[in-house]
Amino acid sequence: MTTLVIAEHDNASIKGATLNTVTAAVACGGDVHVLVADPAVVGRI
Repeated sequence: MTTLVIAEHDNASIKGATLNTVTAAVACGGDVHVLVADPAVVGRI
């Protein structure tokens, strides 16, 4: 099973809750993908 984690960040670092979620996803097995989105890009696409 593949897991997608949507990262929470403050434009400087990834929040701890995201790191905990990635750890849990890895423990479940399968591939883990992390989406890190930049709010500054919204509207440019």
